[in-house]
Amino acid sequence: MHAAAVLAATSSSQLEATLHGIVTAAARHVDARYGAMGVLSPDGRRLDRFVIVGMGEEDSRRIGKLPAGHGVLGLLVAVPEAIRLDDLGEHPASTGFPPGHPPMRSFLGVPVRVGDAVFGNLYLTEKRTGRPFTAADTEVAEALAAVAGLAIENARLAERAESGRRWGQATTETATALLSGAEPDEVLRSISTRVLALTGADLAGVAAPSGDDDGTLTIVAAVGHAADDLEGVRIPLAGTYIGATHAAGRARLIENISSMPVVGRRAAVVIELTTGYGPTLLAPLGSGTERGLLVSMRAAGRECFDTHDLDLLAGYAAQASVALELARVQQRERRLQVQTDRDRIARDLHDHVVQRIFATALSLDRLSRLLEAEHPEAAARVARSVDELDETMSEIRSAIFELHPQDGSQFANARHQLTDVVHRVTEGQTLQCDVRFRGPIDQLPRELGPDLMAVLRELVTNVIRHASARRVTVTVGVGDEIVVVVADDGVGMPAETARSGLVNLADRAERRAGRLTTSSGDGGTEVRWAVPHPSPG
Repeated sequence: MHAAAVLAATSSSQLEATLHGIVTAAARHVDARYGAMGVLSPDGRRLDRFVIVGMGEEDSRRIGKLPAGHGVLGLLVAVPEAIRLDDLGEHPASTGFPPGHPPMRSFLGVPVRVGDAVFGNLYLTEKRTGRPFTAADTEVAEALAAVAGLAIENARLAERAESGRRWGQATTETATALLSGAEPDEVLRSISTRVLALTGADLAGVAAPSGDDDGTLTIVAAVGHAADDLEGVRIPLAGTYIGATHAAGRARLIENISSMPVVGRRAAVVIELTTGYGPTLLAPLGSGTERGLLVSMRAAGRECFDTHDLDLLAGYAAQASVALELARVQQRERRLQVQTDRDRIARDLHDHVVQRIFATALSLDRLSRLLEAEHPEAAARVARSVDELDETMSEIRSAIFELHPQDGSQFANARHQLTDVVHRVTEGQTLQCDVRFRGPIDQLPRELGPDLMAVLRELVTNVIRHASARRVTVTVGVGDEIVVVVADDGVGMPAETARSGLVNLADRAERRAGRLTTSSGDGGTEVRWAVPHPSPG
């Protein structure tokens, strides 16, 4: 008997086939007409997998939904001890059979365990002789259940090992992307995508400090269900479990995020974001003032995460935090190196090139004066050369000035300044406003700063005045083009209205070889302002 069981347990690398072989062997050895194996979920609260033998496809079709672990089956889930019944239907916990279910009287159930850990239950019913199961049958079933326990334990250990390998690979790839110079915003989106897949979530994302110290985190990257509507949303910290997790700096598992209490005037934002979701993982990402949160959520009703999932996410987030900090240090070092090179070039131009040109021009000027009396034409040509050298020195001095960072060649704190413009315009309004950024926003040219702030101010103000909108989404993108898109869910643009503001914005775009376009429909209005990047690449 043991040899047959072990053979069944090792004949297939697939857990489902292994369990099916064990149940078949058990039914044969105790002479049962039907057998089943119920595997518990990792939290041990319900049956996660059900393997049945003895029933044909027609029987399965008539029964429909598989057992969920209620009635007599639930007794073994609640109290994992062997149960032997002469008549299954007469037990007080029996809930009866669904229509089309084959008749079953005698019943034998034993827990499937390894040591103190319970993995599920082995059920055997309807002894072919018509007599009850015996104590000897119980011993046989318990021996086979022990083999099943080993198979399930090994399968779960293998699953966890594979899961750990995939998380480790994700950690390596994330660190490589960050340290190879990839844009942090794009890496954050990649992190969200990896977490979504590795945790089997319905929604994953990264929330980062909003930048203006207003007690919120902004969702900077999101993937999964309705992710596009979430990016740019600000999450309040005060009075929320998200804020408590952020302040503690420790990963947290929440069984049902929709049931968590929130207080304060901004509570509606959190309630709206979490409605329809249940099991949730939160893990700190980053450090110090740059610390945000990595979030993974499953829809309400789905299987809860376990502590193993939490540990893996926390470890990944910790490693990604180190890589993020190293990437930020590298960026600062690269900027410093660029500025050091610029200073050196400016110094060399001033100390060597300009001085040599000046000395040459001075010598030529003296020569021109000497030739002026006897050779006026030659003197004039030399004088023109001196003028050209003066113009050359002027151009070099302008280049030297540009190399120095007195005013900065980039739009300083672009993300913060643009976000601040939008929130100042919408302050006190019931309008929900999301601000999103795409590409290297911190590398926006300084010369475009006034135009971008004017565009945002005018377009968002138009939404407030004319659209009767509930929500506006502002997107600023940097690539080959600098693009500003303002989209609302309002009533559209009025048929007759003074559009001097839009005319001015169109003029700003045209002066930079760009364009302003508008589209309006039942779903709202979208205005797009785009100009070529002054220095693409």
